[in-house]
Amino acid sequence: MKKIDMELIKSWYIKRKPESHKGEFGHTLIMAGSSGYAGAAYIAAQSAVRSGSGLVTLAVYPEIFDNLSSRAVEYMTVPTNEKERWLSLLEKCSSAAFGPGMGNTRKTRQHLEEVLSSCFAPLIIDADGINVLENYIEILLERKGEVILTPHPGEFSRITGVPIKEIEENREAVAKSFAERYGLILVLKGHRTLVTDGKEVYCNTNGSSAMASGGMGDSLTGIIASLISQGYEPLKASAIGVFIHGYCGDELSKEMFCVNAGHMIEELPKTMKKIWG
Repeated sequence: MKKIDMELIKSWYIKRKPESHKGEFGHTLIMAGSSGYAGAAYIAAQSAVRSGSGLVTLAVYPEIFDNLSSRAVEYMTVPTNEKERWLSLLEKCSSAAFGPGMGNTRKTRQHLEEVLSSCFAPLIIDADGINVLENYIEILLERKGEVILTPHPGEFSRITGVPIKEIEENREAVAKSFAERYGLILVLKGHRTLVTDGKEVYCNTNGSSAMASGGMGDSLTGIIASLISQGYEPLKASAIGVFIHGYCGDELSKEMFCVNAGHMIEELPKTMKKIWG
């Protein structure tokens, strides 16, 4: 098992050329949010913007479209009832993310089926995108592109049937076995988050309980998707994203008792500058 630390993250950095433009840093498409959970969509989209994606589009349900469009200064929006439009974006995007705040519903599962069958770009599945896989996980084998799954132990237990206690006692073995079986990248969140593709296993070295608040996972999803859009390989993007997320929280917690996702969004570009110069 390898450590995700500053030395590793610096060695993976893809330096930006002075003449580069937004088209070279990809287009991230995020499908997230539902009535009462618009914040999850906003956090994921803003995190992708603030961590460097060239373009970000947020696909949301019609009932929250006006809410999120009115807040969209740096990201674009598309309502999910304009199906041809968002499917077209899905086919052309550099990376996609699915699930934050969408609800553990039949509608979410139907949308996930559509995304898996249409998306050739790396796809991050988080939150309710994971929850709807309970008793339905084999659908992941029918995907078109690479998948990154980002569960916390409770979500991972729900879709695998493995008790949380057993997961926590055997994190590396359980995570590696699952990633290998389904041919995906697993980001098993928690204290010392693990990132594995079933072959290599990386263990994060930062982060703290100061970050224990709603929206943190939504932020991580946006960061990983953004890094993939910028040209990082999915496994590296996942590990880098986890480290940046934790480092950002650690820096903020030096002066704050608790850190929320809003703080993270504002701090992200400063943190990335500290790490990569």
